Amino acid sequence: MVNCVSLVYFSATKTTQKNLRAIAEGIGLPVKEYDFTLPQNRSADIAFGPDELVLAGAPVYGGVMPLLEREYLEQHVSGQNTPCVVVAVYGNRAYDDCLVEMEDLMTEKGFAVIAAAACIGEHSLTSEIATGRPDESDLAKAKAFGKQLAEKLQKGVSPLPKGTIPGNRPYRERGASNPMGPENVNGCTHCGLCVRNCPVGAIDAEDPGKVDASKCLRCLACVRLCPIHSKQFTSDAYKGSVAWCLSTFKDPRKEPEFYL
Repeated sequence: MVNCVSLVYFSATKTTQKNLRAIAEGIGLPVKEYDFTLPQNRSADIAFGPDELVLAGAPVYGGVMPLLEREYLEQHVSGQNTPCVVVAVYGNRAYDDCLVEMEDLMTEKGFAVIAAAACIGEHSLTSEIATGRPDESDLAKAKAFGKQLAEKLQKGVSPLPKGTIPGNRPYRERGASNPMGPENVNGCTHCGLCVRNCPVGAIDAEDPGKVDASKCLRCLACVRLCPIHSKQFTSDAYKGSVAWCLSTFKDPRKEPEFYL
C-alpha cells in the first residue's frame, strides 16, 4: 500500500516543480521532495521501496531529458518495483521522446511506470512563449490528474502497457550546440543569486560577470532571478534561436496531456 509521494526532479526555473507539486496535492498523501537541480544535490544515492509513489519530473531539452538529469538518475536513484509517474514539462512546442526516455530509464532502475504526464511551463529561452505557465488552469488540471492517480492507487497498480506513452525509440539525438552564456549588461551588485542557483556551477563566485559558456545549459535561471535584470543573453546566436522559436511555436496554446 502506497503511503507517501516522493517528488524527484530537476527544475531550474521551478516550472517542473510547480507541476509536480500540483499533482501531489491532488493525490493527497504525505510528500517528500528530492530536488537535484543544484550540483551539491546530485551526489546522494536514493533508494525507494514498493510502498512509495515517485513522481519523476524533467524539463524537455531538445526533445529529450537533460543529460545531467539522466546521468543522475542512472547513477544514484533506484526502486524496488516502486510505482512511478513520469512527468515531462515543455515550453509549448512538443515533448518529442522525453516521456518514453523517462519511462525506459525508470523501468531499468527498478520502477513500475503506472502513469505519465506532459505538462506546460514557460519556455526556457523566452518568456514570450507559454508566458506565466503553468497557470491556474494548468495547475488545476495537474491536481485533477493527481486525484485520478489516487483512485488508481486504491484499486491496485500495474505498469502502463508499452506504447501507451507517445514517443519514438530510438530517441531524438542530443544535438551539439555552440557554447554561449549570459553577460552582465547593466551593472552587478554581487548579490550571488545567480551563482547559488546555477545548476552547473558555470558562474564565477568571485566575479559573476564571468561565465563558463561550455557548461551553460541556457536554462535562464540566472536571468529570471537577477533582481536588477543584469544577466542577459546577448549573442546573435541566442537571438536567432529566440526569433526562430517565436516564429515557429509561440501559438497556439498547448494543453497538458495525461496517460493513466
